[in-house]
Amino acid sequence: MRAWGKDVGNTSRTSDDIQPLWPRMLTNMDTVTHRALYAHPGSWNDADMLFVGSGDFDRSHLVEARAHFTLWAMLNSPLIIGYDLRKLTPDLLAIFGNADIVALNQDPAGNQAVLAYDSDEVQILVKTLADGSKGVAVVNRTAQPAKATLTAEHLKLRPDTDVRLRDLWSKADSSFRKDMALSLAPHETRVFRAAGTRRLADGLYLSEQTGRVNPAVDGVASPQADPTIHHSITPWIGTHGPGEHPQYGGWGGAEADRAPYGKLLRIAGTDFDTGLGVLGQSRLEVRNAGFTRFATKVGVNDSGTPKAGTVTFEVWGDGRLLATSPAMAFGMAPAPLRADIKGVRIVELVARGSIATTTQPAAWADAALLR
Repeated sequence: MRAWGKDVGNTSRTSDDIQPLWPRMLTNMDTVTHRALYAHPGSWNDADMLFVGSGDFDRSHLVEARAHFTLWAMLNSPLIIGYDLRKLTPDLLAIFGNADIVALNQDPAGNQAVLAYDSDEVQILVKTLADGSKGVAVVNRTAQPAKATLTAEHLKLRPDTDVRLRDLWSKADSSFRKDMALSLAPHETRVFRAAGTRRLADGLYLSEQTGRVNPAVDGVASPQADPTIHHSITPWIGTHGPGEHPQYGGWGGAEADRAPYGKLLRIAGTDFDTGLGVLGQSRLEVRNAGFTRFATKVGVNDSGTPKAGTVTFEVWGDGRLLATSPAMAFGMAPAPLRADIKGVRIVELVARGSIATTTQPAAWADAALLR
């Protein structure tokens, strides 16, 4: 459903039913985090309803309740309250009524947060907001205290100038240069609104505007189970049976700031921290909003293989071919590709594999729309 749900419905459920349990919340969250390019205004990834107020997220577990609410807001999952509002305590009302958090969910740019850092213990999610500022959530998935470092690079901001933060729970303001150390309580999510000097001064990276990118054809030939999804005990069967199997959460499709299958964006040994990872035989549609130039560096991702053929990259504008790359083979250095997109409404990014039966991973590295 990841490939077609976005085209026919306003929401796409990404998971089995949620339950008021921390591990089950992680399971549902994990089905969404690698699908940022598959959601946009008018069609959202739905990790199921909120259980704020119940179970592991009740009035005695406010750290977990705030984390649950924050993560659904960052991921643009519908904020459907699964709780009897007649039983609200002031603390729970303060969670549901936090206008700054709700604003992250309702931001008109419609960009789902992208993983800037990923591990089994700590994750950092960043989303670019309509006014150019950033929402950032630092997540402690574990039941132990955790240390984390938030960097300007995570936010695609310059490290040599001030990064200004507002904590959206405490409302405290702070700033840092280069990086900032954070201490996280068990299950805590810290969330900020951040602003600073953009690393890319004259435009936006495509991975910052996921709400404008549509994987019209994502090149997935055989959907594969996603091993990154948190395996929790399924509440309705307990430990009867063999346990929960890996689910398909969009594994292998287009990704922001990562190659398919969650791999690093890397071409011929050169790492990139921004770009779109795709498969050969893919076509992305990008809604342009007054930008005049497109720039990227293209190549076969290092997670590919020499035997899977070459990939040729094409940039189209409103049905006209604007630029094309050489046939890029595994191990070839990244090739610059630029196009004039002034007046273009829809920019199409096409990656054509030379062997139709394979899915060679490819990268639109440093892909950006520029003014």
